[in-house]
Amino acid sequence: MDTEIQIMIELVRSSLNGGTPALVPGDEEGWKRLFHLSRKHGVVTIVNDAIERLPEEQKPKGDIALSWALSADRTREIYSRQETVLKHIQAKSAAAGLRVIVLKGLSLSRLYPTPSSRACGDIDLYFPGAYEEGNRLFAGGEKQLVGKHSEFEVEGVTVENHLHFLDLHYRSQRRAEEYIRTAAESSGCGSELPPYAGMMFLLMHTISHITATDKLALRNVIDWGLYLEKHEDELSPAECRRLMEHIGMTASFDLLTQLAGDITGADLSRYIVRKVRQRDYERMRRLILTKSYSEHVPKNLPIAETLKIKVGRYRQRRWLYRYLPATTSERRVATFKQVLRIALQKR
Repeated sequence: MDTEIQIMIELVRSSLNGGTPALVPGDEEGWKRLFHLSRKHGVVTIVNDAIERLPEEQKPKGDIALSWALSADRTREIYSRQETVLKHIQAKSAAAGLRVIVLKGLSLSRLYPTPSSRACGDIDLYFPGAYEEGNRLFAGGEKQLVGKHSEFEVEGVTVENHLHFLDLHYRSQRRAEEYIRTAAESSGCGSELPPYAGMMFLLMHTISHITATDKLALRNVIDWGLYLEKHEDELSPAECRRLMEHIGMTASFDLLTQLAGDITGADLSRYIVRKVRQRDYERMRRLILTKSYSEHVPKNLPIAETLKIKVGRYRQRRWLYRYLPATTSERRVATFKQVLRIALQKR
């Protein structure tokens, strides 16, 4: 697996920077493993861009070559469809006097050399100060809030209309939410968040992917690196540091920036005030690339056994919690509440 990971990163870097990959699989089985790994990380088409520039003798052959080509075509087809629907949404919103901000996938795709290579899921939107109006305009009425957003379809494409940008469990998330919302609603930046608000939102979003058990976060780390690189004229390192101190996420900022620079090949050193400890860097890199920590706690265990596992896992992951949006006390309270809820459910 480590070999495929290194090859995947090499090809991603080549795709982003236009270079020639120095490392490729040596046989068909290697290409198959690389394909499945790239698909897990959402970078199949980005990797395929680099493959297309390889000498013919180094390219994959046969069925696996067809799998790469079909996946890339499918990614671009979905992207084209979403772009068409987004233009319809923007035109209809403008006609109704509503400003709409595009979040995540389609917005971030503009950072890539070939935007359609960046696979996108749903269309994520934010109507500044007009959440309900957005629902009425495109869904014919109020929609049920699920988590941070409501969800509906526009011409067969799923759209998420955000009431909140972030989960609001911890103080850092609430402070970030307040800053992003204020910037979005007071800015005339059009269809994207202002640079500092976009930076803050992307950092918190990337952290949430790292901790999600069913999502591998490589693509999000690539997004982070490209965002900092492409907005270097608009993002002052000193102001980035001040904002990260305000929300208590300086360690996360430094770690993700260091990782993103190493993976994308971009020089992001101007943003890094303090290099993180090497052991944490290596742990986080492996976590992002393999999700090796994401074991589940079995259900229906006795409460004492559940508590033992939870406490043990907390001790094992103390290094990780330094980089997540929660203070030590908030994390302990959240763990206690979770165990208490499990205990009450078993009564």
